[in-house]
Amino acid sequence: SVFLDLSDVVATASEGGLLGLAFHPQYTTNGRLYVYYTHGNLISRVSEFLVSGDPDVVDSDSERVLWEVPQPAANHNGGQVSFGPDGMLYIGLGDGGAANDRFNNGQNPTTWLAAILRIDVDERTDALAYGIPPDNPFLDTPNARPETWALGFRNPWRLTCDEKTGHIWVGENGQDLWESAKLVEKGA
Repeated sequence: SVFLDLSDVVATASEGGLLGLAFHPQYTTNGRLYVYYTHGNLISRVSEFLVSGDPDVVDSDSERVLWEVPQPAANHNGGQVSFGPDGMLYIGLGDGGAANDRFNNGQNPTTWLAAILRIDVDERTDALAYGIPPDNPFLDTPNARPETWALGFRNPWRLTCDEKTGHIWVGENGQDLWESAKLVEKGA
C-alpha cells in the first residue's frame, strides 16, 4: 500500500521534489511525521502529517504547514529533515541556487537559506507553527533568523544526527571540483 502520496502538491524542479521525511521521536504514540518538499513555484515547505486510523497510511488531509520559504532559483534547493537526540527538528537548506553564491546568502543570517535550522515541533513561539528553542545560537543576533543553528552552506542535501554523540553531519554539493561532508557546529 502507499504510505503517503503527495504527488498532487509536490513540485519537481531540477533539485526540488520530495526532499525528506522524518518520524517524530514519539511516532509510535503520536503518529506525527514531518515532510520536506518543494511546493508550487519553488517554495520549500516543511509540514506535519498524522498517520490515519490505518497505521500503514498517512492522512494526507492532516497536513499542517510549519514553515516555508520561496527559493530564488531551481537549484541548491536540496535539503533534509532529521530529528536530533535533543528531540529538535533540523532542516537543511541550500543557498538558493546558481554558482558562486550569486544571491549572497552563504553568510547572511537574515535569511533561512544556506543554513541548518533547528525548531521545536512540540511547542509554539508567538504566532509561529513551531517553537524556537531557547538555546539556538542566533537568538540575540540583530535581524538574524532565530531558527538558524549554523550557516554558510552551499547545498546541504543530506544531514544526519548521531544519536550517541549529538553530532550533525551534512553531505553537501561542492563548487566545480569537490563534494564535502561537514561536521556542523552550533553557531558556526
